[in-house]
Order: sequence, then structure tokens, then C-alpha cells
Amino acid sequence: MSTIQRASCALGRWVGARLAYGPQIVRAHALLSVVALGAALSGCPGSSASEDASVDPQDGGTPASSGPAGPPLWLGVQGDRLAPLPPAGSTRSDSFATSDVCAQCHLASTGTALRDASGKDISPVGTWRASAMALAARDPFYLAAFADELARRPNIEADVQATCTRCHAPEAAIELQAGSTTPTFALMTSELSQAGHLAREGIACTLCHQIQNEGLGLPTSFTGGFTVGTERQIFGPYSSPLTDPMRTLVSYTPTYGAQIEKSALCATCHTVITHPRDARGFVGPEFPEQVPYLEWLASAFSNEGRIGTKAATCQDCHMPAADEAGATLDSPIAIYPAGLAKRKPFWKHTFAGGNGFLSKLAASDPTWIGLPLEAADHEAQSAATEATVRTAASLVLGTMKRAGDGIELPVVVTNLTGHKFPTGYPSRRAWLHVKVTSSSGEVVYESGRNDAYGRLVGRGESLLEAATFAPHRDVVDREEQVQIYESVPVDAAGKPAHRPLDAHHYAKDNRLLPEGFDRKNRWAAFTAPIGTDADPSFGSTDTVTYRIARAPAGAAIAVRLLFQVARPSDIEALADKPTPAARKLFDMTTAAPPLPVVVAEAKATAP
Repeated sequence: MSTIQRASCALGRWVGARLAYGPQIVRAHALLSVVALGAALSGCPGSSASEDASVDPQDGGTPASSGPAGPPLWLGVQGDRLAPLPPAGSTRSDSFATSDVCAQCHLASTGTALRDASGKDISPVGTWRASAMALAARDPFYLAAFADELARRPNIEADVQATCTRCHAPEAAIELQAGSTTPTFALMTSELSQAGHLAREGIACTLCHQIQNEGLGLPTSFTGGFTVGTERQIFGPYSSPLTDPMRTLVSYTPTYGAQIEKSALCATCHTVITHPRDARGFVGPEFPEQVPYLEWLASAFSNEGRIGTKAATCQDCHMPAADEAGATLDSPIAIYPAGLAKRKPFWKHTFAGGNGFLSKLAASDPTWIGLPLEAADHEAQSAATEATVRTAASLVLGTMKRAGDGIELPVVVTNLTGHKFPTGYPSRRAWLHVKVTSSSGEVVYESGRNDAYGRLVGRGESLLEAATFAPHRDVVDREEQVQIYESVPVDAAGKPAHRPLDAHHYAKDNRLLPEGFDRKNRWAAFTAPIGTDADPSFGSTDTVTYRIARAPAGAAIAVRLLFQVARPSDIEALADKPTPAARKLFDMTTAAPPLPVVVAEAKATAP
């Protein structure tokens, strides 16, 4: 192939990808036609009409390929970037204090207090400060989505701000509500005021530890409906705490609070019920944006409202009370005063869940993030998060059998968590990657491969990111079919919704259910699976049968379950009319693409 031919192929793929993702980005239909024709005549790889416009009849005519896999839209976007976020600042208000105030006593120093047997810092502040909780208001993806919502809904700016800040900047939200205002995007990203510093603290010490035991677990407590008192009580899990030091130093009173160990406390911000809004502010029906607490309530893990056979709270899994070797932790809760008794159990505040992508973004530009942390700190948090993800599900291969010149391969995936897998914000997804390699090293079958940007691709680098969404599958019999576990929100017109306040209902939710899931639970309207009724094997375990033609005997079979925090299409959507916050996200995403994490894998040999 000549240099001119290679250039034509590359340009054709580049333009085609942009048109596939949205003609508003590149209005160059005539150019596309010329380049595509030239590419076809030149014999470009992946240029055949059958590959670029393939249709999956099982999907009701939905394209199974979005065209050639050109660069994603976030690459090379021109324009202003959101300035670096202000560094963490120290402040105290009537109700709250920034984490540096707590660090005076609750951050490891010299000595053995707040350290494990290996000397590693296990202090509350030390394990929290690189977590997703600490970065909740500095998250580039969140800030880009927030700015995008404001740009598209200028007539309801106050409504958007209230919706987007109550749980990401809760301390500032409470401080400002007395004046009937809410944190603004500008306050969060640039102001050096007291409220600005509190906003950028994210979900911090004096917020969670002051939540009252009032209405927790009830609908009124969801979507940031927590109550913080005015008595400056710091609730903890230990009875009879020593009160004088904290009273003297920071004017808070340590108080035993049973609620600090309950999942219902976490549910206040991790049960998010939104309402779609149009540009004029019309409010639509309730939409369960993320409801891991409600999923857990209906599972065998719940110990609230039912007797769970595997009872475990959010804190049990996300605030481990053991070190990496599995030894139970015990330590004084503070370094001052000296001689405090050891507490056991002692919970680390790592809050490792699924969002390792956030940590990688932060590691790509820690100076912009604005925290006194190095890239290595964020990478360590990402590693801890990925280790947690690898405990979320298992994968085993069933008994294979020959079928003509191919094989039938059952793949069994089991959710091991106390909520759906994956759970949380609906940009998250998991999928199966199945690869068959002959004894000569030739790849004879591959379903679920991703490219360097985290996008699903097929042979010839053709995109497999469907224009709508891929259905749940009980049987996969073609390479371009991929079993994807995800929730897909759509707007009132039934089109995939990439923005939180566009989401009207779910068109698909085949995320694996937690063990013991009660499909008739009181929250069934919010938690029931969607699009799986025809699959009798679907539940907390799912069996997918792969019918792989032309799989020679002795071929090596490798199956992986992959998890991705952010669908590339959700990032691409921000490139339509990018804000400065979106452009900064694109820079960081270019350095740290949303690549999937391997949750589980299995290997076998074809019979």
C-alpha cells in the first residue's frame, strides 16, 4: 500500500468515526464519500461495506458496528481549559473543619500509633486523602459533566447546581443553605473563600461523622437528605470516648453513634434519585441514577429490615478492618494524647470501590487536582481499587463440546458483591472478552476486544460500540456480538442519555444481581433487571453460551471478565460542545484512557 493510500485510509477512518458519533462534530459528508470511495478502491483494511455497515438481525436492525475505529473525539480538542483547582486550604466554620484540622491527631506520625504491623499508615486522614471521597469535588469527569449540564440548561442553573453539589460538596451545601444558596461551579473550581475550601473537601471527616441518626434508610434521607446537627458532635463507633482533647483543640465532642456503622448512613449519598429536566426546567419522573443501597437491601447481605444469610455492611467491604495480610487491625484512634488504648476493630478509610479511573486521572496531573499528593499516592489508591474490583465477581468455564467444525463454550459469571455488578453511576459496565487461538498462533475468534481508548472493536478495528446499545445475550454466536453487563439510561424519546439530567428511564439493566436478590422487594421498580426475561440463567449468576465456528481441536481459549468505569461514549458526548472543564478532562483522558480492569479470567483448551 502506498503512502497516499495509507493516508486516505487513515483520513477515511478519522472522518467516518466522527460522523458515526455525531454529524454535528464534522459536517463533511461529501468529503467522507470521496475518501471512503478512495479507501475502498485502494483496498483499505476494514473498508468493505459489509464490515462498516453491518447489521445484527437479533438487535432489530441496530448497527453492530459504528464504522472504522478512528481516534476518539476527545483527542486534540482545541480551546480553553479549566484552570488548575485551588490547593486544599485550611478553614473552620460554625459546623465544619477541613481535614487538616483533623489530621493534627488522626494522621500517622512517628511511633506505632495509627500504623499497622508493617509500619504502614492506617490513619483515618492518611487512608482517606487519596480516596474517591476526598476527590469527589475535584473529579475531572464529574466537573466536566457538571459544567456540561449548566451549559445546556442555563434557565435552571440553580436547580442544576443544587442537584450536582449536595453530595459532591456537602459541607459547603449545608453552610450555604442558611442563605438559601448552593455551591456554584465557580465557587468549587476557583474561589478561595471559606465555602470554596469546604466545597473542595468533597466527602470529608466532619460531614460523615456529624450525620445524625435521623430518618436514615428512609426515602427522605436519599439524594443527600442527611441531617447534620448544630451540637458539634463527632459520632464514632466506640463507646465511652475520651472527650477533653477534641473539645479543647477543635471544639467538637466525640460521641458514640451506632449509625456510623450502618449502611443507611452511606445510603444518604449513594442512593441518588434524580428527575429529568428539559431546558425550560420541566421535571420528569423519578429516575434511580444509582441505588446500590437499595440493591443491597434486597440481597442476602442486608442486615437492615431482613435477616441476611451473608450479612455485611458497606463499611465491612469498603472500610477494611484488616491489613493486606488479613490480620485484624488494632490501634489507638489518635496520636494525641499519648497512651490511648488500642481500638479493635479499627477501620481504614480507604473507601476503595470501583473508580480506579478517577485515581489514574489524578495521577496523570496531580498538580491540577490541587491536593498535597504525588502521582504515586493516586496510583496506590488505583491499585487498591483494582484489588477490590478483582474480588467482585468470579468466572468459570463450563464443559465444552464439539459442534461441527466449532465448539460450544458455556461461560459462567457470578456476582460476589452485596449489590449489583457493576453498580453505581450508570457509565460503568463489564463485559466478556473471549479469544480463541489456534496452535499455530492465529486468532480464529475474538469477541469483546477493546482498543487503546477502551472502546469495543472487532476485526479490522471496526467499532462495536452500538448506536443504541447491545442487548443482553444468552447465546453469542458471532464475533461482533459482545455480552455487556450494564445499565443504559435513555431520555423521554428513548435515545441513550449521556447526561444525568436527560435520563428518564432505563432501557436495559442486565447487571448481575447480588445473591439472594428479592425481585419483589419494595424497591423493585428501581432495582429490577431490564431486558433479561428471556434468559432463565440470569440472576446473581449468568451462563452465556458461546457458539464458536471453526475452532480447531487443541486451540487455546482465554476468557476474561472486564470492568470499565466510564463508557467512552459518555466521554465522547462531552465533545459535542465542549466546555473548558470537558477539554481538561480530555487532556487527562488522553494520558489515562478509560481502559478496563480484569476482574476474573479463565483458560482452557478446545476439545
